[in-house]
Amino acid sequence: MPEERKIDGKDIGFIVGGAIVGAIAGYMIKKIGIKNIINLLKAKDIISPTIANLINEFTTKEKSEE
Repeated sequence: MPEERKIDGKDIGFIVGGAIVGAIAGYMIKKIGIKNIINLLKAKDIISPTIANLINEFTTKEKSEE
């Protein structure tokens, strides 16, 4: 028989910590802007220019009206 897994404080800590990190990242992206972040990552060679261009293409593409 499979044992039931009980949720303890460590699991709740991971969930709350992940939510806090996600909220901080979302706030920073909203304040700084995705284009500025991508330009910084491209300038520091953290991501390759081709990937940065691909991300820019998807973020600047406007939704077509159907």
